[in-house]
Amino acid sequence: MQSALAFRIGAWSWIVCGTGHSILDVAMRLSPSLEEERVDAVLRGQVMNLGGVSRTSYEVMQGISLAMGAAIVTVGVLLLYIGRLSSSTGRTRPAVLIGLVASVLMLGLAVALLPSPPIVLFSVATAAFGFALVREGRAATAG
Repeated sequence: MQSALAFRIGAWSWIVCGTGHSILDVAMRLSPSLEEERVDAVLRGQVMNLGGVSRTSYEVMQGISLAMGAAIVTVGVLLLYIGRLSSSTGRTRPAVLIGLVASVLMLGLAVALLPSPPIVLFSVATAAFGFALVREGRAATAG
C-alpha cells in the first residue's frame, strides 16, 4: 500500500512540474520584463528554415518549451496508468524502475540547467520512486 502511494506521488510530481512549467511559460509571455522583451526581439529577428518550414528562433523556443511541458504531463499520466496496470498484474517492480530512472535523469538535467521548482519536484519524484522500490524489494523478500 505504501509503495502504491509513493508511486502515485512520484507520478503526480511529474504532472505538477509539467503543468506548472506550461502555466509559467504562458504567464511569462503575457507579461514579459523589459529584459525578456529585448531577448524576444532578438529571437524574433532570427529566421530558420527547418525541413522546409520557416520559423523564428522565438517560435522554435516557444514550441519546444510548450511541447516539453505537455510531454512532462504526459509522462506523469502514463506513469499513473502503468502503475495501475502493473499493480493489477502484481509486477510493479519494472514500473517503479521506469519511474525512478526517468526521474533521476530529469533531476540531473534540472540540477545542471534549470531553476529550483523542477529540481524540487524531480527530487520528490526520485525519492518517491526510490521509496517504492525499497518497499517492493522488502515485499518480494518477505513474500
